[in-house]
Amino acid sequence: MRISMLNNMLIDKPLREVFWFYGVIPSNILWAVSLAVYFSGAALATVVLMFAVLLAYTAWIIAEIWHCSGNVENPTHGDIARVLTAAWAINTLLLISFLLLQRLG
Repeated sequence: MRISMLNNMLIDKPLREVFWFYGVIPSNILWAVSLAVYFSGAALATVVLMFAVLLAYTAWIIAEIWHCSGNVENPTHGDIARVLTAAWAINTLLLISFLLLQRLG
């Protein structure tokens, strides 16, 4: 069996805990800090660094949600968590792209 490098970074906890305490709350905090940096007029390198941290965290939380989505009583809840997390990731990618384009333009 082939094991991913991400396996060492994944945690085995209930989906509800991972979704809320590792996903929703930290993502919103990271977004708030990133937007504060962006709108404060910080250097482009600082903005890019904040967005890179946000993208890396988003990639990790997607893997984490997928990993933990099987340990629920109702499989539909796992599927809903996956869809919501994927939508959040797409939203993050699009927002970062448009904000960087605005900053560069």
